[in-house]
Amino acid sequence: MTRPTLDNWLTAEHLHWSLRHVREMLPTARIRRGQQTVELIAAHDSSLLQLEFRGTHHSFVLESWLESTNVDSLTVLRGNSSLLEWRAPDVRDDDVHLLFSVTKSVTSLLVGVLVGRGLIEIDAPVTHYVPEVIGSGFDGATVRNLLDMTTAFAFVEDYNPGEDLRAYRNAAGWYPSEPQSPNLHEFIATREADGAHGQRFRYQSPATDLVGWICESVTNQAFATALSENVWAPMGAEADADIAVDRQGTPRNAGGMSTTPRDLARLGLLVADGGRGIIPIDYINDLTRNGSTQQWADGDFAPWLPGGAYRSCWYQPRVDPDVVMGVGIHGQMLYVDRARRVVVAKQSSWTFADDTDAHNDSYLACQAIARAVG
Repeated sequence: MTRPTLDNWLTAEHLHWSLRHVREMLPTARIRRGQQTVELIAAHDSSLLQLEFRGTHHSFVLESWLESTNVDSLTVLRGNSSLLEWRAPDVRDDDVHLLFSVTKSVTSLLVGVLVGRGLIEIDAPVTHYVPEVIGSGFDGATVRNLLDMTTAFAFVEDYNPGEDLRAYRNAAGWYPSEPQSPNLHEFIATREADGAHGQRFRYQSPATDLVGWICESVTNQAFATALSENVWAPMGAEADADIAVDRQGTPRNAGGMSTTPRDLARLGLLVADGGRGIIPIDYINDLTRNGSTQQWADGDFAPWLPGGAYRSCWYQPRVDPDVVMGVGIHGQMLYVDRARRVVVAKQSSWTFADDTDAHNDSYLACQAIARAVG
């Protein structure tokens, strides 16, 4: 193969390789596992691959859909039982795969721990924890606004990519450095205001990077260390994870985490199990059941999940009870059905970044799996 470079690692021809080799393209921080691993019991059910489901416009058979839509891995758990571990031909169980914006959902779980420890107050102003953003577009916003994506600052998340996203990724170190390029913290602190906070859902990834900045501020630890000690090790991960960092070591909390397929599923199981005493149950209940359907209806993604909501960096379809999803570009999805205790973890390398129908097909596939096995 022709090895990708920082100029082209996110282009279509390289994604299948580069999303599993981020640590070879970018600086990363290690999120260390602990001494104990939550064991998954092999109970594989190959008949699941013949499951038929209705997508946005067509009906599919699961196996052919996986093979034809650039899926890299699919892991299905019912409790601690592993019902399906499908992998693309050259994908290994120990490959750490970029999660893109599913990282936001992981960042939120660390917030839940810190809320439980009294280190973060959800309704407190952001500037209480990060005074560096006083006078910016984040001034006047609360932590809740950040978690629910109801902040209002000047930023357009266009994956073409547009001018804002290109500048953002450059600050994060995802593109070759440009002269006088700001680092990620500088980029966040210089966003300008664009309306009132708390009005509607606006998908703007830098908001979650600021959540990670808050986590580092209140713990006085690097984000990777705080996440390892409070979530990753306690939940029983079997492998270390990675998170991409900028040139100054600032983590990309909105989209830079890489995990193995099974550990992504274990993360979903942690939510399905109500936090297992690691994440406060009240925080888990809130992110699976609360959230404003009106802010969602007035927001950027309303046509995708009519009647849905976004709470603490998790999507709520509001069709089956207690279902939440972490979703990332290029086909990443973590689907958690608490009522059935079913988790579907999907890692992909779509050649395109974002497509509503493709995301919806992924959601409907996960929903069909959960209904079939639960």
